Amino acid sequence: MRPARYKTGPLRLFVGMIALLLLAPMAVVLTAPWHTPAPEWDYVRGTILPDHLLETGRLLLFTALAALTFGTTSAWLVASAHFPGHRLFRWALMLPLALPTYIGAITFAGLLGPTGSITVPLRAAIGIDLDIMTPDGLALIFGLLLYPYVYLPSRAAFSGGMVDVVEASRLLGAGRWRRAVQVAIPLARPAIGGGALLVAMETLNDYGAVKHFGVHTLTAGIFRSWGGLYDTGSALRLSAVLLLIALVLAIGERRLAARAPRTVQGRRYGPSRLTGWRAWAATAWCTVLLGVAFALPVGALLRDAFSHAHTTAWRELGPPVWNTLKLAGSSTLLTLGVALLFAYAQRNGRVPLTRLAAVGYVVPGAVIAIGVMGLAGRLSSSTSWVVIGTLPLVVYAFTVRFLAMATNPVQAGMAQQSRSLDEAARLLGASRLRTFLHVNLPLLRPSILAAAAITLIEVIKELPLTLILRPFGMETLSTHVFYMARIEQWGDAAVPALLIVAVGLVPVFLLERWMART
Repeated sequence: MRPARYKTGPLRLFVGMIALLLLAPMAVVLTAPWHTPAPEWDYVRGTILPDHLLETGRLLLFTALAALTFGTTSAWLVASAHFPGHRLFRWALMLPLALPTYIGAITFAGLLGPTGSITVPLRAAIGIDLDIMTPDGLALIFGLLLYPYVYLPSRAAFSGGMVDVVEASRLLGAGRWRRAVQVAIPLARPAIGGGALLVAMETLNDYGAVKHFGVHTLTAGIFRSWGGLYDTGSALRLSAVLLLIALVLAIGERRLAARAPRTVQGRRYGPSRLTGWRAWAATAWCTVLLGVAFALPVGALLRDAFSHAHTTAWRELGPPVWNTLKLAGSSTLLTLGVALLFAYAQRNGRVPLTRLAAVGYVVPGAVIAIGVMGLAGRLSSSTSWVVIGTLPLVVYAFTVRFLAMATNPVQAGMAQQSRSLDEAARLLGASRLRTFLHVNLPLLRPSILAAAAITLIEVIKELPLTLILRPFGMETLSTHVFYMARIEQWGDAAVPALLIVAVGLVPVFLLERWMART
């Protein structure tokens, strides 16, 4: 049954105003040419934009190819075959999700860069001179760190719904890999495309890794225009280009998914047992992939952290940890509050802007930060309020960025509740608000906890937005890692990096438990 519209307008108007407030930074970015001058725009447009646009496209392409290769191959193996270590790899292949891209890339640079701890002895022993610090090397690292975004939806698609079609192709004589390439992958195209979109969004959002590797992406160009040329107008215009690219990618993924062949409903796919060299080859592939993508960088972080345990690195973590918890806690509370308000609005009526307001998840953090900065600047110039460089402004920006992270679990939990519960409460004389507080909200507790955990961890990991908007002198764990790595203090960077990775493991295990039930 479709929800009815509100009979009275105040709540609907209030929810619409909140949604418009969350959309305001994107509006500021897209309308920048009409309200913010850009004295350096001719230089930026002629020199910075072409080079950064080209390298962004190249990085996106090669990262997507690497992530698709690693993700779909491992997902098909785990979903379709039993081999030694199958049950372990089924969940362990998700572990790279706990490594933020900038931490993983900086760690790989310390291992395989020109003076890396692996490169130097390898050069001395056999004369091989490795250098991972190139645009293509960064794309390979991103592919290793981000392939779980493809692996997870691909594994789910391969495991269910298409079993009858795959079995029919096997009876017609198709081998395992032919079944994968010609049958399973086309049927799983919507899931694979959705994962590839997430890989692209994470690549566009990164700043710490591209800065460390010297790769000229649009995000790096935004920081260069804003912090180097001191030209907010040019930074806003570059942000508009990046925002349009992100929206085009999102729209393109939706259109491709709509045209993709649909899986048939049927039994869940039953993996067959591999024997002989094929079984050990599958084990070797998963072992190498997991070892390079997760065990190698985490092992390097552990080595650096404990080899520098006698330094002041551990004692200096107090302020960054406290600032991180303060920022993450405040942002999570506000984001959850808005998500619950939107859930209440959607339950009792239709406010289309609530869905549009959650578009921040496809917008890179640097774009939102520059938009929020422009919005705050106009507010400060027209009123006596000074909001730039304050904690509430950062919390607001995180709410814009991660609202979808909180909204999706809450909306999913709300959709599972029968409307007969609401109708029964209304027949007993309860108002809509009382029904939501005493009936819907208690049943949403698992969804709220999941939304809180995901949002909290994403805020802790976020770097570009924090770098631009944080109050002067405020260090968080992510910014502390970034600055320690810039001055090559690997031991001092390893300790906070390990804390972020440890926190990032929480949603990975929660996600695996959830997928195991489905």
